This record gives sequence, C-alpha cells and structure tokens, in this order.
Amino acid sequence: MSDPVIISGGGPAGLMLAHELGLWGIESIVLERHATRDGGRSVGQALNTTAAELLDQRGLLDGIREHTAPSQGTHFSLLWLDSTPLENRHLPALLLGQEYLERELEHRAVKRGADLRPGHELTGFTQDESGVTVTVRSADGEYRLRGSYLIGADGENSVVRELAGIGFPGSSQPNCGLVADVEIDFGDLEEIHRGARFCPIGGLYSSVPVEPGVTRVITAEFDTDLPGASVAPTAAELRAGVERLNEQPFPDVPVRWIRRYGGPSRVADRFQDERVLLVGDSAHTFYPLAGLRINLCLQDAVNLGWKLAGDLLGWAPPELLDTYTAERRPAAVRAASATDTQLALIHPVKRVAPVRELVTTLLEFPDVNRYLLELSTGLNVSYAQPDAARPLGRRLPHVALTGPGGTSSVPEVQHHGRGVFLDLTGPDTGSDTGTGRGADTRTRTAAADRLAPWSDRVEVVVAEPVADIDARAVLLRPDGHVAWAGEPDDETLTGALRQWFGSPRR
Repeated sequence: MSDPVIISGGGPAGLMLAHELGLWGIESIVLERHATRDGGRSVGQALNTTAAELLDQRGLLDGIREHTAPSQGTHFSLLWLDSTPLENRHLPALLLGQEYLERELEHRAVKRGADLRPGHELTGFTQDESGVTVTVRSADGEYRLRGSYLIGADGENSVVRELAGIGFPGSSQPNCGLVADVEIDFGDLEEIHRGARFCPIGGLYSSVPVEPGVTRVITAEFDTDLPGASVAPTAAELRAGVERLNEQPFPDVPVRWIRRYGGPSRVADRFQDERVLLVGDSAHTFYPLAGLRINLCLQDAVNLGWKLAGDLLGWAPPELLDTYTAERRPAAVRAASATDTQLALIHPVKRVAPVRELVTTLLEFPDVNRYLLELSTGLNVSYAQPDAARPLGRRLPHVALTGPGGTSSVPEVQHHGRGVFLDLTGPDTGSDTGTGRGADTRTRTAAADRLAPWSDRVEVVVAEPVADIDARAVLLRPDGHVAWAGEPDDETLTGALRQWFGSPRR
C-alpha cells in the first residue's frame, strides 16, 4: 500500500475528500489545527441544488435532513428566479447550518477510515518524486508524517498554498459583513427581519432558523474594508448594521457568537504543484452568495477523490490527475465572476437600480431565467467541449430508475463512488415479439462483455428508458458527470473507458 494522503484542513472540502478516498480504500490523515469545532461559527447556511445532489449521490443527505429547512428559492443577486424548470428533475435548495454538514462529513469520513487529528497543525513540508514529508505541530510537540500526496484544504489563508508558492490573486469591490447567532426564535422576528433580501440602501441581509430559539443573522455592506483582526465585532455593531439595512430596529437579544467576514474574490494561479493539490477555499474564495461557495468546495472534493484514488491504485491513465486543475479552475473562475456580477448589481444602489429593473424584465424570458438558474445552482458546470450535446459533460437529473431489482434512482446507483454504466434500454422481458427487446438483449450482452475488464471501477446498471435522460446509455464518472453517451454497443465506449478509467484489467 502507498503512504496515506495527508489533508490539511478539516472543513467541508477536506472531510468530503477524506470520505471520497475512503470509498476506494485509500487511507487519509486529516490535520485540523483547531482542537474543537468552533460551534458552527460559519457564514455557510445553505446548500444549493448541486451541493444537495452531491451529498445525495453519496447517501450523505439523509444524515442531515432533519437539520434542513426549505429555502426561499434560488436567486441571482436577490432577484428571485423561477425554479419550475428544475421541478421533479433536481433537488431544491436547502437551508442548513454548516456545522451540521461538517459534523456529518466528519462522522462518515472517520467511518470510512480517515484518521482525523484535531489540534494538529501543518507548519511545513518537503516533497520529492514519491511523496511528501509534512511537519506537524500539536500539543504534544512537533512530529513528521510521510504521505503520498498533500492536500491543502486549509481555507482562504492556506498555509499549504503559501508554502507551495502558489499565487492567489483577486479583486472585487470592498465589502464587510457580520454573521452571528442570536437568541430569538425565527418566527418571533418582525417580517422584515426574516429571510434574505436586497436592501434599498445597498447591501444584503439574511436570517435563517438554526434551532428553536436561535436565529443566524448575516449582514453585508459595501465600500467598507475589513478592520484589523484586533478589532472585535460587537452585538451593538450587529444591531446598528441591521437597522441601517432594514431601516427597522433589531431586538436587543443575547448574541451567542459574532464574527466578521468579507474580502475580495480570489482564485489560485494553479491548483497543483507536483504532489501538492488545493481544494475548497484554499483554491478559491468569494462572497458566499446563493450557495455557490460551499457547492464549489464539495465539487472539488468529488472531482479529485476518484482521480487521486486511481493514481494510487495504479489504474489511472497518466493524464487523469491533470484534469483536476483543467476542470476545476475554470469552474472556480466562472463562479467567482458570477458572484462578482451579483455584487455589482447590489451596490452602489442608485447606479444599479435601473440595471436591476432591466434584469428583472429579462428574467421573464425563459432562456434567460434558465441560464441564471443553472448558473446559480451549479448545474451549468460541464466537462465537455462547449458545443457538445447534452447530457455529455453534465450531471444527470436526479430522477427515478426502474430496473430488474425494482426502483432506484440516479443518486442511489452512485452511492459506492464508482463509475456507472447506465443502460437505459430496459431489462430483458424474456420475449422480443414486436418489441425489439431481443435485439436490445444482444446489444446489452455485447456492452457487458466490453465493460467486464473495468468491473473493479465501473458498475453496470440496467433500467427502463427515462424521458428526462436523452440517451440510450451513459457512462457516469464517479463525480456524477457524463463521460460518454450513445448506444450501448457503440465502439466509442471503449475509448471513453480508457480515457477515464485506464487500461482494462488483465
């Protein structure tokens, strides 16, 4: 066995990656500099459609569902979009405090074999052709670890990124926000203080229920830089900010915790330096709007996990790991640009008011609404050429599947984290009279024979045709994106298998 993968950072990206590696039997060590969880002191409060579906395709959503609540919907710069095109095809956005997500990911990662080390902080590393040697500081002193790869999942102030010499440029209009948990039931707030809203003075306000008697409040104001770390935020500052934004006093209630957030949008120059890779906020950071930030973190993890596993298990083609940066960095650039565009529609309010009015009118056009809907939900991400026909490169709708064993679904067949060959010609009925099923059976046999040498990496699922999937067969990558689509016996399938899953087993 190879040395374990060392992950610096125990947030959503690092824990999701540890879980993904565990699905393939790859050992990981997660170094988390905080000795204890900080009580959920995160601005994260929502899962957009793609984030919810990524969790669902690994069976992780069930463990946190009790802590979720329905979202107001999907918006672009707090201009609410018509979600009808996604109904019955994709999951809705959900409200969820990030602490519940981290708790579940930690539980599941450890269950899959991850070695989680709270209070252990990476302070340095060296790398060579075969691995990485990491220096770690803990309460018991300093020690060294040997790993096959080092993953920087240590946030926007990443030590791993800095030590690797990877640039982190960025720019956007100055902004400063507050996030706090206050001791008041969400239902007891005045209506103007409930939910998310664009504020007429030029800023954003949001509140969501955390638990009975506790509400998370988030503010954002612009043309204001973050003060130094020595300037602690206060409850009075929070109430004053809310009153400016909503033009109504906020109740003087106890504040459990409060912190500032903000800063420019940034995307790393590159996501890999030999045996060091970046995921999550260490690779990209921007204003947390419409759930795009947490979505990007989870997508990084599921994109990298199986590619890293393939490399360590010896079946990955030489170029597979390079596709991580090639696919995820452009996605980060697009997400950061989409977020900056939304912020540009918020401030300065007098200048943007007519633009917001125009965009509101444009949203009445179905194509405009759908474009922004896919952008805001992350469903626009495709790893195929721009002119490729759907569903190539994209995620499939999360719809039901009917097969020989009964009813399942697109996310359910992806729980094991392997590739999936989805044959949608329907199960064998035992007769081909007037149905053409005999031909389909022969075709399926040919496809099964072709896939057999990859059976340790790709599972075969047979199901009835699905109206929402415009293909007779698809090859799904472990991250849920379509690598190939066509007829089950199409000879081009072999090329796609070699491209994404390496040489056949001998």
